[in-house]
Amino acid sequence: MLIAYTEQQQLFIPYQHSRQALQQYRQQQQFFCPQCQQPVQLKIGRLMIPHFAHMANQSCDQRFAEGESKLHLQGKIQLFEWLKTCGHTVELEPFLTKLSQRPDLLLQTEHFPLAIEYQCSPITHETWHVRTEGYKRNNMQVLWLFQTPQNNYPSNAIQKIRIAPILQNAITKTTNKVPYLITYDAQVARFNYWTNLLHVHGHTFIAKVLTIPLHKQQMPFFEPRLITLKAFNTYWQIYKKLCQQYVYQRLLHSKKGVQDPFLRSCYELNLSLNALPHFIGIPVRNAKAIPIFSIEWQAILLNYCRKLQLRPCELDKRNIRLFLTLLNLEATKLRVQAVENYGKLLGHSFQHPNHNMVICEEIYRHLYNQ
Repeated sequence: MLIAYTEQQQLFIPYQHSRQALQQYRQQQQFFCPQCQQPVQLKIGRLMIPHFAHMANQSCDQRFAEGESKLHLQGKIQLFEWLKTCGHTVELEPFLTKLSQRPDLLLQTEHFPLAIEYQCSPITHETWHVRTEGYKRNNMQVLWLFQTPQNNYPSNAIQKIRIAPILQNAITKTTNKVPYLITYDAQVARFNYWTNLLHVHGHTFIAKVLTIPLHKQQMPFFEPRLITLKAFNTYWQIYKKLCQQYVYQRLLHSKKGVQDPFLRSCYELNLSLNALPHFIGIPVRNAKAIPIFSIEWQAILLNYCRKLQLRPCELDKRNIRLFLTLLNLEATKLRVQAVENYGKLLGHSFQHPNHNMVICEEIYRHLYNQ
């Protein structure tokens, strides 16, 4: 932990003092945990940032910040000093008695307190959920800033990326409802933006990656712009390439052969797996709710429609629920909407089923309400 109290009940932040001064303070002062009030030791190593730690075998009912990494300590300090420089009122590691929680930073905004959690180490979804709900119950907003994964994605480029499940909890949306994710890299003091996120399948997304140095960031954070239709064409090309790779892998690894619902549907529709039409495998709103790649569930849906002698846009909610049941999926509201969205999209572009650019433009308008 980065803070403790002196015997005089004064807040003490060690990184704000020189190493020589800290050596003197350690000899002259006793420091106490702001949470359990027990004595803590001031650590002044050469590798780690100066910090406090509980004594060995000491119990703290609300023990926190033990075993923090250098990166975590460094990131908290950078963000704390940056917010102060920006003129904001911010506290470092405040203990919130009502919640029994201690955010890394607490920012006082015009309308509500904002807890900032800078997360460097792995965290379970359950822990994330409990802490997030704790803030919400006490009318507080929370901002989760995860340490940027070291994947070396090129900046200012549109590319396929992987977002771990826990990081997906931090995805937010612009005022135009366009999803994006912000992470922070304390190693280089830089924010990473994964903007205009387009979900592909599982944990795979397509995004435009941007970076902003800490000293150029603003609070509230800069909001990314919507990509242009020209840029979205690159998304579309990457998406279709991933569809082709998926089909190839299905052919290699499917153990059901023609009994595989996807392969069977393509066969009954008389479609070549090497050249599926552009209108099969389309990203649509709410498709993330269906845990099956779009190229698969959409091919099965078209075969389902063929048997009913209906177009996808003519399906009612009852038929859609039956279709989802065939996929062994619960017919949730979002899943029904995803199927409806696909039908509506085909209703606009079906007259040009093989015109790639027409479909690309329709998808762009559909996804971003343009």
